[in-house]
Amino acid sequence: MVRPLQALFLAAGLAAAFPASAQYGGYYGPPPRSYPRYQPYQPQYQPPPQNALRLEVGGATMVARYCPDPGNCFSGDPWGALTLDANVDLGLGRGPVALVLGVREALAPYYTGAPSIFEPWVGLSFKFLRNPVLEPRLVVGGAVMIGDNNDVGGSFRIGGGLSFFNFSRIGLAVDLMVDIGRLGDVTVTQVQLALGPEFRF
Repeated sequence: MVRPLQALFLAAGLAAAFPASAQYGGYYGPPPRSYPRYQPYQPQYQPPPQNALRLEVGGATMVARYCPDPGNCFSGDPWGALTLDANVDLGLGRGPVALVLGVREALAPYYTGAPSIFEPWVGLSFKFLRNPVLEPRLVVGGAVMIGDNNDVGGSFRIGGGLSFFNFSRIGLAVDLMVDIGRLGDVTVTQVQLALGPEFRF
């Protein structure tokens, strides 16, 4: 009688233990560990800097035209000048337009008798085709002309530029500008070509 009772208790214990083990791990043991899915490395996109500072050196060809009376005008011989230009682009949002603030000095050789001209100027820069290598620009603006002969005037300027090596914080800028204005009683037309480093921030 003892052996049947022992067998009955053993069977009841196994029956009670079997559902618990089945609930924990199923028929094939405990569930496997879950590992995070592999995610390939994706570098974070960094938008290009919207602001830039340019320090440029170049040259300008200038022509003066004097009209003392209507229909009676005189044009002088063209002369050259060394130009020093510093200007900064301040991005207006994330679009292609930037506000440009700059100063420029055109240093005429003393033997020409032409004045050297200092020009604070302001304008808008329109940037196109942004890519890591090259970025064209269109610039329009206006300047105040101050001659070292005490003449004062103003001018309108339009031109274009190229910014190289946009993948770097330091690049190279090349600008070609046409400047038409009036200094005192003389109309001065300038064609300027300049290049220099561009610092982006």
